[in-house]
Amino acid sequence: MTTATIKQGISYVTNNRGKQTAVVFDLKNKAVKELMEDFMDTLDAIDSLNDSTTRKSLEDVRKILLASK
Repeated sequence: MTTATIKQGISYVTNNRGKQTAVVFDLKNKAVKELMEDFMDTLDAIDSLNDSTTRKSLEDVRKILLASK
């Protein structure tokens, strides 16, 4: 995957003043699709870090796993 390949799959939408207002990713471009999948995975990882559910310590997980044997 090269930057040139990725850039071929990216287009900008501009307003009547020539200001870029949006971006369009060509998902038929394999390099762009892979990059966007990585980006979405990163967003999911960030969301999981901010997840407010109670997390168990490693020691608690060990105890649970050992108790189930």
